[in-house]
Amino acid sequence: MYKNKFLLVILMAFLLPGTSLAAEALKVASWNIGWLGSHKYNQRSSEDYAELARYAKLLDADVIALQEVENAEYASKVFGDDYDYYFSSNDWVQRVGVAVRKNTGLVVKAQEYRALDVGKSRYGMDITLSKGKDQLRLLAVHLKSGCFEEKLDKRSIKRMKVRSKETRKKKVACISLSNQAWLLENWIDSRARENIPFIVLGDFNRRFAIDIAKEYTEEQGLWQTIDDEGQEDLWSPTLSRNSRCWGGYHKHYIDHIVMDPRARETYVEGSYNQLVFEQKYTESLSRSLSDHCPISVEFNWP
Repeated sequence: MYKNKFLLVILMAFLLPGTSLAAEALKVASWNIGWLGSHKYNQRSSEDYAELARYAKLLDADVIALQEVENAEYASKVFGDDYDYYFSSNDWVQRVGVAVRKNTGLVVKAQEYRALDVGKSRYGMDITLSKGKDQLRLLAVHLKSGCFEEKLDKRSIKRMKVRSKETRKKKVACISLSNQAWLLENWIDSRARENIPFIVLGDFNRRFAIDIAKEYTEEQGLWQTIDDEGQEDLWSPTLSRNSRCWGGYHKHYIDHIVMDPRARETYVEGSYNQLVFEQKYTESLSRSLSDHCPISVEFNWP
């Protein structure tokens, strides 16, 4: 009788989600916290940092891809000391980083993906998370801004008219993003040949929904460049949603969490979330908090 009761207790421990033996999902997020560093554009007060920290607690993610954050010192002002921080080393306050919660039991291997620096561009952070024999690969990115939906093929870029400083800036941005697209594809090609699930996440500065709606070719659209067949058949929950950040101030997402088929197999359906700021939009608030709202997903991994 005692033995049967013991077995029942063990069985219930595995079945009930509130028990310590139940598997916990890994929550992965991305957040561009505009100009969080020593740059003159960062005029945040102690109250502003406290408000950012409040939203960080609401986000409550295990792994966070960070953009426009200078280093661990500034990251810890928002996320505290419960995370280990891994940052790119390029000489610019708008660095890419990854925060990993310390109590996850994950072993972290971090390296830069410097190939994305095509001239005053940000490096990526290539992170391998391990727990036992299980591995998950992440590439955190912040791609070139300014070419949100224009065609990226060489012919179209060459035909872009330069009539002002702004149109010249856009053309230069499209040249840079076009170069980054194929370098990103190279990283994805390499990962697809490995038996390890992978995620590419961060600020792509690209409206993937527009790429898809306009039915761009592989050369014209960033999404079409990186999305392929087999283990390169990619997906992101942001493809079919509109952003609600700051009341939908910008309808189309440029922040994405892109996963390969192996990662998608462990994706918790319905777990995608955009943490929307409670305040009504003002330009001042978008600078003190961010012009980007954090996004997150959960995985039943490992």
